[in-house]
Amino acid sequence: MKADLHMHSTYSDGSYDPAALMKKCADAGLTAVSLTDHDTTGGLKEASSEAEKYGIHFIPGIELSTRSKTGRSVDILGYGFNEEDAEFQKTIAYYRSMRKGRMEEMIRKCHELGLDIEWQDVLVHVTGHTYSRPHMAKALVDKGYAETVADAFDRYIGYNKPLYVPKKEELSPQQAISVIQKAGGLAVVAHPVFYNLDGEIADWAENAGLDGIEVYHRDHSEEAVARFSELADRIEKKSGRSLLRSGGSDFHHESFGREGEEIGVTKLPVREAKKIIESLSK
Repeated sequence: MKADLHMHSTYSDGSYDPAALMKKCADAGLTAVSLTDHDTTGGLKEASSEAEKYGIHFIPGIELSTRSKTGRSVDILGYGFNEEDAEFQKTIAYYRSMRKGRMEEMIRKCHELGLDIEWQDVLVHVTGHTYSRPHMAKALVDKGYAETVADAFDRYIGYNKPLYVPKKEELSPQQAISVIQKAGGLAVVAHPVFYNLDGEIADWAENAGLDGIEVYHRDHSEEAVARFSELADRIEKKSGRSLLRSGGSDFHHESFGREGEEIGVTKLPVREAKKIIESLSK
C-alpha cells in the first residue's frame, strides 16, 4: 500500500481536474488516496469514479479553513464523511461565501497599493467552487507583480503581508471537528508545523474529539515528524484515546508554490494508512 491523503484539484486551488489527478496518482503507484479540496466536495464523485478504474482505494476528503482562539489560521482535514449530509453542505457553502468576500477585499487592497488587478484577472483562474489566495497569486504573476506563486505569497498575500485579508467569519477548529464528525467523518489537524499550537492541538484532541494529526506532511522535516508523533503519543497517554497519524503531499501542481512538487512525494506509512481505513470502516 502507498497512501497520500492530502491533495487538491481544480475544484479549489489545484491545477488538475479530479480525473487527471487520479491518473497521476495511479502513475505514482498510489493505492489509497483522498481528495481534500478547500471547503468543497464538488470533485469527490468524479475522483472516486476515476480512482475505482485504477483500483485505488478512495477516501472522501475535505480541508476546512478555521481560526484558532489565538487568531491563527488552522486547517482541519475531514475524511470519510457523508458528502450528501445536508447540514454539512449548508455549512461549507456558507463559509465558501466568506472566501468570495475576502477576495473582493484583496482586490480593493490591490487598488490601494496601485496594483492593476481586477475581478476578472482573478476569476480566470477560479475553475471550481472556492476563491483562494493562490488564484490571486496567479493573477499577480500574470500582471508581472510577482515571478511565481510562491513569490506572490512571500511579497503580497502571505500571513500579515500587504494584501493579506482574514475571512470575516470562520469556523473555530472545534466547530470544524464537530461539523465533520456529525457528518460521520474523522477530523485531523493539517500540517501542524505551520501553527506552533501544540498545546491547543492537545486540547482539541482531549476536549473536542480531534481524531488525528497530519504527521507526515511534505513540509514536515524528520524533526517535525518526530515532534508530532511524540505529541500524538503524549495525548494518547494522557487521554487514553488513540489518535490517527495521517499524511500526504498537499499536492496542487508540480510548479505550484514549491520547487519540484510531485504527487505522492509524501507517503503515509502502511500501518498508519491501514488504521485510518479501518477506523472509517467501523
